[in-house]
Amino acid sequence: MADQRAVEVSSLLPGMTDSHFHSRALAARGVDPASLIAQLREHHFGSIIDVAIRPDDLLEPGIGADVADVYQTCGLHPSHTADPDWQEMLQLMESFLSQNSARPRPLVAVGETGLDWFRQYAPRERQLEIFRVHLRLARQADLPVIVHNRDADEDCWQCLFQADLSRGGVMHCFSSSPSWVQKFAALGMYISFAGNVTFKNAEALREAARCVPADRLLLETDAPFLAPHPRRGQTNHPGLIGHTYQAVADARGIPIQELVDLAAENLRTLFRTSE
Repeated sequence: MADQRAVEVSSLLPGMTDSHFHSRALAARGVDPASLIAQLREHHFGSIIDVAIRPDDLLEPGIGADVADVYQTCGLHPSHTADPDWQEMLQLMESFLSQNSARPRPLVAVGETGLDWFRQYAPRERQLEIFRVHLRLARQADLPVIVHNRDADEDCWQCLFQADLSRGGVMHCFSSSPSWVQKFAALGMYISFAGNVTFKNAEALREAARCVPADRLLLETDAPFLAPHPRRGQTNHPGLIGHTYQAVADARGIPIQELVDLAAENLRTLFRTSE
């Protein structure tokens, strides 16, 4: 079982944010999210986006919607597009979003959703159908969308172009070539980098990080997945995000504190966490 107190406080700076983690998946790895968040608070960590991979995540015990600086989303991850109840899950998501304003703390985004042509969890037409439903609901709810994109650059771009979202969204855990940065940014999308940007063989990702406009850059853990170097292969958590900040700050040639401030402002702007 993972150590529930295994936060690398030495690599954290006050105000660091995490634009994408999965509290329930983290708990399944043996890390108590509530205890972790409490420890992060001791070190003045900033806002965290707790991303759903199924809408019924919001019905299960978790961190809760009333924890300061933790914000929730609602979506059906591509890995669940082959679940037998996928239609019911979309209906549940629509119900949650239709009542969003009545929640103690409204959901801040639709997703995680998107396309995965690498794993092929479900046939492409099913994935495309479900992604388009998320985009429609995001537009109706006036929320940003959190996009999973694996080997599906052109199809993700086409769907987002056709959706014409008023709030845009975020290309989470960006893993495309640098040439796609401006294409997605032109559609109103933010670009978020995870722990894989620290890997020794990830120079193309670091080049992409250099290309992102300053007002579109975010950082995330995708915890419990993609732990950064030198913790690669271990259970990831928000307390390890300092490694990712350092790698991106080095890639962009800026002080790490400048990046901390920049990412925090971008997260507030995209998810409207200060409202």
